[in-house]
Amino acid sequence: MKKLGLLLTALIAFAAIAPAQKTGIIADVLKKSAEEKVARMQEMIGFDDNKARQLNELEFTFLLDVQKVENCCLCNRKKRIEKLKTAREEGLQKLLPRDEYMKYHSIENELLRENNPLWLR
Repeated sequence: MKKLGLLLTALIAFAAIAPAQKTGIIADVLKKSAEEKVARMQEMIGFDDNKARQLNELEFTFLLDVQKVENCCLCNRKKRIEKLKTAREEGLQKLLPRDEYMKYHSIENELLRENNPLWLR
């Protein structure tokens, strides 16, 4: 009886720890992805470090929220992701001036090639 109780306790402890480790790894990957994206945009568009930090936070929370919605089995994923996209776009418009926002949006949605130096100046 004691062996069974010990085995069940160990199994429950392992099951509780496993998702937390996976979430940490995913969060690290998403954070690195957001940092790389913002650094690339900062290099092309030329906004300051304070805006880059704020954009990095905005992009990371967006990616993390989308990942949470994708793992939700009872949610209407399409509607929730659309709401997250509109909230992100509003956040971008608040942070960036209009010309920087248009450049950011165009590069992100591949409406503009990254190697077009005339428009990015």
